[in-house]
Amino acid sequence: MIRFANGFDAEAIMDINSDITLSEETTRFFISSPEELSYNLNEEKEKIEKTLAKGNLFAVYEAEGEVVGYLVFKRYEYTRLNHAGSMGMGIKDGYRNQGIGSQLIKFLIDWAKQQDGLEKICLGVVSVNERAINVYQRLGFVEEGRQRNQIKYEDGSYSDDIMMAYTLH
Repeated sequence: MIRFANGFDAEAIMDINSDITLSEETTRFFISSPEELSYNLNEEKEKIEKTLAKGNLFAVYEAEGEVVGYLVFKRYEYTRLNHAGSMGMGIKDGYRNQGIGSQLIKFLIDWAKQQDGLEKICLGVVSVNERAINVYQRLGFVEEGRQRNQIKYEDGSYSDDIMMAYTLH
């Protein structure tokens, strides 16, 4: 089930982010390192509430009464960029590869089509996250640019930051 997030979801969202960044398999999928994540429950609650108060989207996916995924979309605030916004998401380990990410993105697209003046959904994806890139492409996102060696990991290796977008029409 997909629903709008609320402050009570903050801890689950923090756990998902922690799960992704601390896992050896997925740590390279986030730009932020584990040390840079927010571990302050009140800050996370405030972030959710501010996102929704500004008319943006913060949605969660529940399975068996537990939040196992989330998607956040923030519209750009500058007038010349306000026709677009960017999204980010996370899925808890054990629930990946089950279509949850695709469902959250479809939810976003349906929601976005109802928003006045919104024309474009943007995202950045780390080049090593091939599974996510394939999902985005399958859902209609196209690569618009690439920042080569933009992400430098603690071990000295690099990944590209791929900019993708979905045009709403």
